[in-house]
Amino acid sequence: MSEVYITSTGSFLPNKAIPNDEIEDYLGRINGKDSRAKSRVLKQNGIKTRHYAIDKNQESTHSNAQLAVSAINDAIQKSGLRSSDVELLCTGTTQGDLPIPGFASMVHAGLDFNRCEVANFQSVCASGIMALKNAYAQIKSDEKENAVCVGSELASRLFKASRFEAQGVDDLPFDAEFLRWMLSDGAGAFVLQNKKNENGLSLKIDWIDLKSHANEFPVCMYTGKTDNKNETEKTWLDYPSYEEASKAGAINLKQDTRLLDKVIKTGVAHYFELIDQGKINRKEIDWLCCHYSSEMFKAPIKELMHKGGGEIADKKWFSNLTSKGNTGSASIFIMLDELMHSGKLVPGNKILCMVPESGRFITSFMQLTVVGDNNTATKRYPLRKIESPELVINKSETSEWLIRNLTQVWIDFETALLKVPIVEKIHDGTLSLSDYKLLLTDLRQQVIDGSQWISRAASNIDIHLFDLRSAFIKHTATEHKDYQMLE
Repeated sequence: MSEVYITSTGSFLPNKAIPNDEIEDYLGRINGKDSRAKSRVLKQNGIKTRHYAIDKNQESTHSNAQLAVSAINDAIQKSGLRSSDVELLCTGTTQGDLPIPGFASMVHAGLDFNRCEVANFQSVCASGIMALKNAYAQIKSDEKENAVCVGSELASRLFKASRFEAQGVDDLPFDAEFLRWMLSDGAGAFVLQNKKNENGLSLKIDWIDLKSHANEFPVCMYTGKTDNKNETEKTWLDYPSYEEASKAGAINLKQDTRLLDKVIKTGVAHYFELIDQGKINRKEIDWLCCHYSSEMFKAPIKELMHKGGGEIADKKWFSNLTSKGNTGSASIFIMLDELMHSGKLVPGNKILCMVPESGRFITSFMQLTVVGDNNTATKRYPLRKIESPELVINKSETSEWLIRNLTQVWIDFETALLKVPIVEKIHDGTLSLSDYKLLLTDLRQQVIDGSQWISRAASNIDIHLFDLRSAFIKHTATEHKDYQMLE
């Protein structure tokens, strides 16, 4: 079976970073009052800044699909894979922009991909790993040669003050207000291929292990019903109208915080199972990328690991929760993108990723091995100034008109040329050897035909335009040498 490599990573965090004292300026103050629970929750979770895809008028600045598209474009731009060659798109999110159709279809529509297979995963934090596992399995089994995988979240618009005011509440129940200060927006994406980068680092996926524990626990994080006690209780779709469902609070996103310690214990138990199976050797782990929603949970995770003989040293933990916030299914993508470009990775490093989900208890782990070298893919070339070549022609009204128009034609051509994907790769320093070979293959026929057509044109130029005829013949000779060089 094929090896599977993450050959490029990308991320997108909308708008400017928002400090804690500005959060309510964006989400709004319910009935004009400051939250009483905010400071306590923020003190526990340790988040200092986050990003929202809404403005201070609570208007959306992006859709969830646009966040995903931006992250994918970032990953593709850093990659040697052309967007037109992508074979599979896998997406993970908690809630897309539309109930129907699937999120993957909406994301695909915003990309310059050709027709490709799509896979759509909707859960909470683990949906990104679900999407990644599907892409990994298809490449591993030679079903596909490459895939793009994205996790994306837009939680902020669920927490607008106007939504809660319409329900006629003075104070939100803690299970609904808690998440207002926990979640944020963002997207991250990976390019997966069956071959590593020719230059620079890649992340080989050693394995991915994901388990649902929904058969053991009640719902913990949810929307669509008023509580998690009664399994047969009607859902938001069973109300006489959407308005009545909303007024009852059935559409609010809630978290039963009393169950969160069970998520931690379940995740660490899964970790020990993987050690017993021989998948994890803690002494070999160089980096632990652990998704946790609050800094408060880090200490109990470490304590349980220590008690079971699976402790991983503090210096090996990598997280950007405090600066990027909790971005749910996107968090592991955004975390690995930052680590990948931090300059801290060296070939041979082992990275263990841990992503628990509190929706109804899913635990997931992934192990990566850093392969390749730290050299950049290719030399970067700065963009040259676009200007027309100097034309020396005897001055006349006609020749001046001609020069003005030819100048514009040249500038338009140069501007368009700089936007050609393979030329962008040359300037970005992401041109691969396969890209370069394809470029030469495409140029070959142009050079063969070009020299012939220029020679034919030269043979039809009258003798009184001898200088022009000579210029054509000279250029033919240059094209012919290019042909010889390409061969």
